[in-house]
Amino acid sequence: MFSLVLAGVALLAACGEHDPGAAGRPCPGIAARSGIGIDIEPPLAAKVAKASLNGKDVHLDESTRATPSSCEGKKPEDSCSAKMVPTGGKNGFLDVTDLKPEPMRVSVRLTDAQGKTLVEKDIELTPKQVFPGAPECGGAQPQAGIIVAADGTLRPRP
Repeated sequence: MFSLVLAGVALLAACGEHDPGAAGRPCPGIAARSGIGIDIEPPLAAKVAKASLNGKDVHLDESTRATPSSCEGKKPEDSCSAKMVPTGGKNGFLDVTDLKPEPMRVSVRLTDAQGKTLVEKDIELTPKQVFPGAPECGGAQPQAGIIVAADGTLRPRP
């Protein structure tokens, strides 16, 4: 629930005043979060009840995607809509305040509702600076991501 509130605050902040960037474009009034994301693909995701990265629990949410949208007209000011639908996957994010953009090893552990280990593997990652707007806007933080395939193999998120 806290993540949802935080996301709402960030969205409202992005809709507020903007500082001009170096190219004269507006910059969002937000910063990125420092940490490691995890995406678990279906059908494995349906079996996963708990995830941890480097021994720290990660809250998992159901993954969604937008369906094709419909628009009321073809002008830029016309409104469009989209519906979010479940993908069958799960995702989470572990905030890591001291994360650095340098190679690191991350231990991934996924368990089912009975506590049985489904995946227990390590992966090498190199976090990259993520900008919520453009590099000239600032607010960058290092982030990395892990994708857990249906067969339990790990790969870095591009």
